[in-house]
Amino acid sequence: MELITNYLLQLVFSIGIIVVFGLLIMLCRRWFCNLMGPKGYKILLITGAVGTPIHELSHALMCLIFGHKITDMKLYQPDSDDGTLGYVNHSYNPKNLYHQIGNFFIGIAPIVCGNAFLLFLMALLVPDVFSDVGAAIAGVDPSFGGYISVIPEIFAGIFSPSNFADWRWWIFLVLAIMVASHMELSPADIKGSVVGLLCISGIVLVVDVLLFIISISALEVVTEAFITFSAYMASFLVLSVFFLLLMVLVALAVSGIRNLRR
Repeated sequence: MELITNYLLQLVFSIGIIVVFGLLIMLCRRWFCNLMGPKGYKILLITGAVGTPIHELSHALMCLIFGHKITDMKLYQPDSDDGTLGYVNHSYNPKNLYHQIGNFFIGIAPIVCGNAFLLFLMALLVPDVFSDVGAAIAGVDPSFGGYISVIPEIFAGIFSPSNFADWRWWIFLVLAIMVASHMELSPADIKGSVVGLLCISGIVLVVDVLLFIISISALEVVTEAFITFSAYMASFLVLSVFFLLLMVLVALAVSGIRNLRR
C-alpha cells in the first residue's frame, strides 16, 4: 500500500500539476473567447504575433532535445484556412524509448517553456520585480503548502501600484499577456503526449518498486522531492494564469459595459 501511495503522490505532484495548469489555461482562454465573441478571435490573432511563435518554438526546442526530426514548421500563419495559427510537424522512431518519452515533453512544451519565457522577460524588463518574486519563493518553507502560500505575495509583487509608473513594466505586461494567451495545448499536443506519459509513468513505477525493495525511507525521500519540486514549479506556473485572468477581467468589464448599453 505504501508503494502505491508514494507512486500516486509522485504522479500527482509532477504530471498532475502540469495537467491542472494546462486545464486552467484552457478554461481562462475559452472563457475570454466566450465573453468577447468574434472579437475574441481577432484579439488572439494580434496576441498570436508574439505568443504563437513562442508556442511553436517551444515544441521545436523539445523536438531537438529528444532527437525528433522536424519535418515542417510554421511559426505564425494568421491567414490559414482552418484557423491554425502555427504548427510543428515532426517524425521519430516509435521503437526508441527516449523518443517516446520526448512526445510528452514536446506536447506540454508551451506551458513549461512559455512560463520560462515569462520569467526571462521579467528578469530582462523588470529585474527588481524578478528579484522580489525570486526572494519570496526562496524564503518559504520547502513544502507544497509553503509554496502555495507565497502565491498572493507573487501577485502583489507583480501588480504593485509602484510598478504602474514604469514604462518597462507595461511592456512586460503586454508581452506577458501575448505569450500567456497562447500557452493552451491543442488536441494534437495532448494526443501526442499520451504515449510519452505512459512511458514516464512506467519508468517511475519501476524505479519506485526498486526503491521500495531497497528501503521504504528512500522511496519516501524521493516522494518528498517530487512534492517540493512540483510546488516550486507551481509557484512559477501560476504566472501565466495571472495574466490570463487579467484578460478575463477585461473581457468581463467589456461584456458588462455592452450589456448596460443594451
